[in-house]
Amino acid sequence: MIESVNQQGIRVVLLGASFATGNLGVSALAWSSLYLIRRKWPAAKIVLLGVGKQPAESQVYLNDRPEIFLSWPVRYCINIFAAHHILGLGAAVLLSRFVPFCGRWFDRVPSGVQALLRCNLICDITGGDSFSDIYGLPRFLRGYLLKRICQLTGKPFILLPQTYGPFETGLAQMLARHVLGNCKVIFSRDTEGLRTVCDLIGSSGKAKLCPDVAFTLKPLRPDSVQIRQLEQLKAKGKQIVGFNVSGLLYHGGYSRDNMFGLSCDYQALVATILLWFYRHTDWCMMLVPHVVPQAKWVVEDDLAASIQVTETLPAECRDRVFVLERGYDQNEIKYFIGFSDFFIGARMHATIAALSQGIPAIGLAYSRKFVGVFATVGVVDCVLDLRSLNEQEILSRIEDIFDRRYAITTILQQNVPVLKEKVQGLFEGFEDLSTDVP
Repeated sequence: MIESVNQQGIRVVLLGASFATGNLGVSALAWSSLYLIRRKWPAAKIVLLGVGKQPAESQVYLNDRPEIFLSWPVRYCINIFAAHHILGLGAAVLLSRFVPFCGRWFDRVPSGVQALLRCNLICDITGGDSFSDIYGLPRFLRGYLLKRICQLTGKPFILLPQTYGPFETGLAQMLARHVLGNCKVIFSRDTEGLRTVCDLIGSSGKAKLCPDVAFTLKPLRPDSVQIRQLEQLKAKGKQIVGFNVSGLLYHGGYSRDNMFGLSCDYQALVATILLWFYRHTDWCMMLVPHVVPQAKWVVEDDLAASIQVTETLPAECRDRVFVLERGYDQNEIKYFIGFSDFFIGARMHATIAALSQGIPAIGLAYSRKFVGVFATVGVVDCVLDLRSLNEQEILSRIEDIFDRRYAITTILQQNVPVLKEKVQGLFEGFEDLSTDVP
């Protein structure tokens, strides 16, 4: 029983969450997951699995104090004998479960295998939206392998609130059904996800609805020149529209050929939106990069896209555009977003950072995940689907939502506290969760 183990400190393995990707949405999920686990089990020892290329430690501020969390990598390279390879992890888990001597040997060696063998609970958040083949089948298959290996340990396996699907191939559907059928509990962050789960494994009491964990992410003030500049602007009574430009959409997706099937020219759209605010308001425009990866992943880089679109604007417009620099973490970026009086974003967790602070926000959607999350907070009409709307339709909708921003703020003030309370109760009722899975 987890509650009895807790007297000595429960051990939890967390999958699908990392502070090393450059994607602050994934980092927000990691921080929030750690916060919620620690909130339930204050003495818990938590290990992040499947992170980076080498074992590492991450210092994270939880409850206003730094904590160190160990992470173990999982590799998928051609060299199957490489350290931390997925196949080696799978073989070790199988040997440990069915050959007692091997289990005792692996338990002595600090590794991802040891973390799995010693844990009482495995939680997986799959990057929030990667339990799908929308980003390509290879990425989905890597996630499937790690999930199934962890399930083979026989430890309780829980899927934290995330999006399920779409599954565009029969293979992905079959493998997803296999994973879902072997979970102890399945949390979905939207009702569409619950329907997807039920379609795959039938109605089940283990599928539950819970809002996105990032609603609990706490803003943290950075000490920087930019924060002081923004504080001076706000002190002068300036209003700010926050705008997240997605590098992935700006470059046409990983394939660079409109991978997500948008009905508009995204590059032209973001410039048009900025020009509209310049011409129709006296507001300042704060561009908020939310994915800032290593240089080789420029296709994902929001900062590069923000700089590129800024350079296309007239000089007089650029004077009112403020681009956040590289180097802020997930809590600090949320603090910056808190300066916004209105927000527009194509990275969903950038919009969650706004919504969770009561800031009216528009989601420029490229997948169905936006609708589900915005619906939980009662503002689903603030989602604009770039796959079905053209540029003029989108601009018209933005104008309408902007005019209704005060009414939207009232809705958020009513609904957001309720959502946060639901998320904080994520692990309620887990006291009787057995460490033995049939």
